[in-house]
Amino acid sequence: MRRRVESCGVTRASDRSGLSARARLRVLSRAFWADRSGIAAIEFGIVALPFFLLVLGIVSVGTYFFQVSTIEAAAQQAARAIRTGQLQQSQGSYSGLTTDAQKKAAFLQAFCTAAVAVPNCLTKTSIIIQSSSQFSSLTSPNCVSGGSIVSNSSTTFSPGATSSMVMVTVCYPWAPFTGMPLAKMGGLQDGSFLVQATVAFRTEPY
Repeated sequence: MRRRVESCGVTRASDRSGLSARARLRVLSRAFWADRSGIAAIEFGIVALPFFLLVLGIVSVGTYFFQVSTIEAAAQQAARAIRTGQLQQSQGSYSGLTTDAQKKAAFLQAFCTAAVAVPNCLTKTSIIIQSSSQFSSLTSPNCVSGGSIVSNSSTTFSPGATSSMVMVTVCYPWAPFTGMPLAKMGGLQDGSFLVQATVAFRTEPY
């Protein structure tokens, strides 16, 4: 009789301890799923990468259009010396220049002085200047050769004479974020983007 009671007592005790363990497990499980203390960090981790990529894209596009606007304005400003004949006649800031190489270098310097926001302007920019007696003879030049910007030393430099039709083309490789592999998405060999500005006009009858 005692053995039966003792065994029943042991069984009841083990049942009570088992129920307590399951109850504690349910309580801990509910507390875990109800905890919201780290939800902000988890949500930020999920949206952080797309958000930063979006910001990077907006900054890149804005910087690109700013560079295009700067280069176009600088090209128009530098081309005024050709339109008025100062470069051809070696007058004003071009005084004392006799060779085409000197005038070409001075024109590039004038362009880069106006394009203050263009990085490495003197070493990366190529200038192409064509002239003709009529606009129909002028064609838009190719700024790219072999996946890179054409060398400024090999480009055409023909500023024309009085009442000539002139086309000035500026070529510049723009890299949004140097050193970042994901940013090298341009059409040039090194991943840069081609920025090309063209100014066409008729020189004054100087």
